[in-house]
Amino acid sequence: MLKLFLGIAAGIIVAFATVAIAESLGHQLYPLSSSIDPRDVAELAGAMDAVPFGAKAVVLAAWFLGALIGGYLANRIADRAIAGWIVAAAVALSGVATMLVIPHPMWMWAGGVLLPVAAGWLSQQGARVTL
Repeated sequence: MLKLFLGIAAGIIVAFATVAIAESLGHQLYPLSSSIDPRDVAELAGAMDAVPFGAKAVVLAAWFLGALIGGYLANRIADRAIAGWIVAAAVALSGVATMLVIPHPMWMWAGGVLLPVAAGWLSQQGARVTL
């Protein structure tokens, strides 16, 4: 049980660190307009239509990578696939929470849920663990 808890905790930490790093790189590729305050949710919501496709794709890639890397680590530590699935669910739920606060296009909603699920499956296959 301790290995399961440690695997989930480590996986979630690594998943969200991976997302933060990947999104940070995305912000360097696609900087936010200097006229927008990134702490102002209303401003961000209003600017979402002007955000380039590539910037949105980077966000989805970050969520995928976070779930994949964090899920793999969780699976390896816990030696049980449920750990990776919990990490993937945490990434997907955080993406949904973000999309509830800041409006995103429907294709991002689909990707924001399906890509972490795919990453959870891939992390399970890579770690060769069972439920």
